[in-house]
Amino acid sequence: MIAAVCRRDALGWMGGLAIAACTSGDANESSGTTGVDATTSDAATADGSSSGASTGSSGSDFVIAPDMGHTIACDIYADECPAGEKCMPYASDGGIRPDATRCVPLAPSPGPEGFECVVQEWSASGLDDCDRGLYCVVYDVETLQGTCTAMCTANAEGDLECVEQATCVGNPDILPRLCLTDCDPLAPACPADRGCYRVGEHFVCLDDASGRGGAYGDPCLFTNDCDPSMFCADPPEFSGCTSTDGCCTAFCDASDPEASANCPGAPEHSCVPLFAEGEGPPGLNHIGVCITEKA
Repeated sequence: MIAAVCRRDALGWMGGLAIAACTSGDANESSGTTGVDATTSDAATADGSSSGASTGSSGSDFVIAPDMGHTIACDIYADECPAGEKCMPYASDGGIRPDATRCVPLAPSPGPEGFECVVQEWSASGLDDCDRGLYCVVYDVETLQGTCTAMCTANAEGDLECVEQATCVGNPDILPRLCLTDCDPLAPACPADRGCYRVGEHFVCLDDASGRGGAYGDPCLFTNDCDPSMFCADPPEFSGCTSTDGCCTAFCDASDPEASANCPGAPEHSCVPLFAEGEGPPGLNHIGVCITEKA
């Protein structure tokens, strides 16, 4: 029921945003979650660097690659729609992946960032009751309820940015790119209903979509199908994973000599760094995950 983040290579944003290269957008809709893909394909990830753990979750952000053949009627990062309207991304084919933009009516009393919201018609219609510059990230595809989330904004140079303590997540060709709060998966300070997850080269607070699952060894398709501060590893990297999509495992401190011994699943699993030296987020280069280390 919560927006999920797809591990694979693309982010297709929640609520119509399924991360960019999820293997099956239809599966996201039918499962009741929309996700952010965190895979590693070059086309879908902003992280071109190699990491110690070559896992599906080392991938990109969560937005879908739009079909640029569709109409881009307005600029969502520099909204110039008429008064009483706002520029929004939407799925021109009625699906769950935004591939175009248009000016839509602004709700009479639009909700601010962080407030509950509702999308009309379908999850990626772009018709929500959030204020300008916000996108309703759907966590329940049946009721189309979600949370108003800030979209990135463009500065004078045309670069996308967010307010302090937030990261603009997504690839340049993604609709939309959203501002998410940075976090440390080993010392998270996310709101109670959110967890710290890896998206691309970042760690950000996302809705916990794990439900009754999400524990170590449980199957996962999306980054936030796992419990907060857990990692969705590809099957080859998780010894004994029975899911063809992935299994949840733990983050670990790769700088700790005892980390591998303390990994769940040890000795088959050890603490493998996610980033090569100096290539991780500031202050987080030591983050690793408990997986099967390649020979």
